[in-house]
Amino acid sequence: MRCILACDLKGGIVVKGVRGERSRYGPIALSSRVVDTSDPAGVIGKIKPKETYIADLDRIMGAGDHLAIIKTLTGMTRTMADTGVSSAADFDLACSVSHAVVIGTETAPLSVIEQRQGPKAIVSLDMKNGAMMCRDPAFNTTPMRALKLLDRFELGAVILLDVGRVGAGAGIDVPFVTSAASASRHGIIVGGGVRSVEDLELLEKCGASGAIVASAVHDGRIPLSMLRD
Repeated sequence: MRCILACDLKGGIVVKGVRGERSRYGPIALSSRVVDTSDPAGVIGKIKPKETYIADLDRIMGAGDHLAIIKTLTGMTRTMADTGVSSAADFDLACSVSHAVVIGTETAPLSVIEQRQGPKAIVSLDMKNGAMMCRDPAFNTTPMRALKLLDRFELGAVILLDVGRVGAGAGIDVPFVTSAASASRHGIIVGGGVRSVEDLELLEKCGASGAIVASAVHDGRIPLSMLRD
């Protein structure tokens, strides 16, 4: 079971994600019990995660980027970066600074997944409160149907990311994760809602191969050792 640290970057610092309401995201140091800095390299240096999911919120929102910072972090931890990919060129740029690239349905058309499929491509099914967030009409369907669309591609993994659960302590949607893990030919990584070690154990029983965590780490509910193994 992969335990992957989430690192949201905005304005040059690590911020705390809350329900996908990006205008409300504040410096992680203001709420964390495990780090006293919001500097990205400082956060990664303190937590020392084996794997890190990095969301470049500025680039996703079209307000600058953190590509140089991501490249630095890639020298410290194994990275998968969501930089708001919307084209094959965007994918290639992100691939130059990270180990793997997250292609999110919020910003990318299906054609980019087809063009850049392979072990370095990780598709994120972006959702808010169970409803798909998508640019391509092909994904404007139920999450399960969207998931099945991906079976024809070679991918490193699929992320089920419900931003409505991020930082909300909402817990795991057990029926959905179980169905998704059973139906998909790809490894399933769950993001949003993970509250505790018990939730991680539950996800493993559901058939998930990994989880993306942040709030429960910074609250001290998930020990740093689980991110380092």
